Amino acid sequence: MNTNASRFLPTDREARLKELDLEIVRLAIICKIRLLDPGIAERVLANDTSLCDIQHCNNAFRTLRGLLLMHYNELNAINAEADPQTMRVVAQNVRDALKGVIGGQLGGHGAM
Repeated sequence: MNTNASRFLPTDREARLKELDLEIVRLAIICKIRLLDPGIAERVLANDTSLCDIQHCNNAFRTLRGLLLMHYNELNAINAEADPQTMRVVAQNVRDALKGVIGGQLGGHGAM
C-alpha cells in the first residue's frame, strides 16, 4: 500500500495520535505541568510560559504547545488559534485523549 495514502486510514491516524499523546505527556512531565488540571491546557495553548517551573523549559514548552495544537488539528477540528471558547474546546478534547493515556498523573480528577 502507498504509505502516503495510508496516512489517512483511521488506524494510522489512531497510531499517530497515540505517539503524539505520549510525547505530549513526556513534555508535560519535563515541564512539570499538570496538564489535566482545569484551565492548564488552555494556558499552554495561550502560550502562558509562566507554567514552567524548571530551568531551560522554554524549548520543551514551545514543543508541548505545538504538539497540543497538532493533536487538535489531527482530530480535524477547527482552527485552534481562534477565540477563547475555541481554546477551551481544544483543551478539553486534548485532556480527554491524554487522560486515557496517562490517567491522573498530570492532574485532573484522578490526580496524585
